[in-house]
Amino acid sequence: MIKLNFPDYQYSTKSKENKSYIFDPIRKKWLVLNPEEWVRQNCVQFLINEKKIPIGLLQVEKKI
Repeated sequence: MIKLNFPDYQYSTKSKENKSYIFDPIRKKWLVLNPEEWVRQNCVQFLINEKKIPIGLLQVEKKI
């Protein structure tokens, strides 16, 4: 994946059927790892680890 201006974090990743997946700790599910998801997960980890925002207070792609 592309290098972003975030600290390095540990991610849960896996490969299946020639696709890479990353675990989203907020939605608690495996998602296809594409550039958009990579940026999203870096932002999520930044909020959790650097800003100390509890996972329970975060939502991803919440419908309004």
